[in-house]
Amino acid sequence: MKPFIRTLATAALAMCVALPAAAADYTMRLSHGDNENNPTHKGALRFQELVEKYSDGRIEVQIFPSNQLGSEQEVAQALRMGSIESEILYTGNLVPLAPSVGVMMLPYAFTSNEEAHAAMDALKGPLNERLPKEAGVRVLGYFEKGFRVLTNDRREVKTLDDLQGLKIRVSKNNIAIDTFKSWGLDPIPMAWAEVFPALQQGVIDGQENPYTTAISSKFYEVQKYITEIHYLIWSGPIIVSERFYQGLPEDLQQALDRAGEEAAQYERQVSAEETEAAKKKLVELGMTLTGAPEDEAKWQEAAKALWPGFADDIGGAAWVEEATGIMNDAIAAQ
Repeated sequence: MKPFIRTLATAALAMCVALPAAAADYTMRLSHGDNENNPTHKGALRFQELVEKYSDGRIEVQIFPSNQLGSEQEVAQALRMGSIESEILYTGNLVPLAPSVGVMMLPYAFTSNEEAHAAMDALKGPLNERLPKEAGVRVLGYFEKGFRVLTNDRREVKTLDDLQGLKIRVSKNNIAIDTFKSWGLDPIPMAWAEVFPALQQGVIDGQENPYTTAISSKFYEVQKYITEIHYLIWSGPIIVSERFYQGLPEDLQQALDRAGEEAAQYERQVSAEETEAAKKKLVELGMTLTGAPEDEAKWQEAAKALWPGFADDIGGAAWVEEATGIMNDAIAAQ
């Protein structure tokens, strides 16, 4: 290569290297409440990757784990106003703003992961006709972390009688509170950040969350026994501000929808694998895994008797009938 050509080529290469990457057209902050060892965060990372892929880099996703942007309900309120773009949150914490999503929390509406997945996916479209009006958000996909299991440090819970007298923390929603009341308890609603210290100090005896949460939140340090009560799966929608979503061109809306669905499928697989690993690890760490209660039919009967009373809190009787019909059809079609 002649000297002056070589010089020009070198200069051109230097200019290319020096040019910054093109800035995204849109920035999307994604908040969630779990730490970076949790399936939620791993699903968030996949969502970030897929959004940037399907949008050809026009949407940049910035992830904020561990409630860095505020509590789940605070962030959901911010999504309504359009001041934050997206969030992954526990369904129960969305219900106060979007009552219709509460149908996913009817106790024993499904009793296996496969049934739950079918119901979640079937309800996504109908919910997205309602949630923008109720809370200014829409669902892009549904994460799950397995069924919430009961932990405590007092005794093994094999029957409803064993449960009596335990001080159990539940999330601040009427469905969880009333379900535990139907089992003869006076449950203690408590913010998530307060749970571990309360267990440590003996303010409460136990709590209910998935196996993976028992690992990521180190509940094995302050809890001894686990019972699989199967009343409710931990479901967590990826929600996006309707203001933000409607401000996107149609092709980018489709990119978000596709990324949300695929990220949910990925996260569910991660959750299943990590749930099995968590069970083994918790045994190694000294916890006793009891399995399902011997009299689980009694738990189901008491909890399902509450369904009619929940209707007003989760969108009304007509919606509950419609939604449960959709879920049952999806489950039957498996």
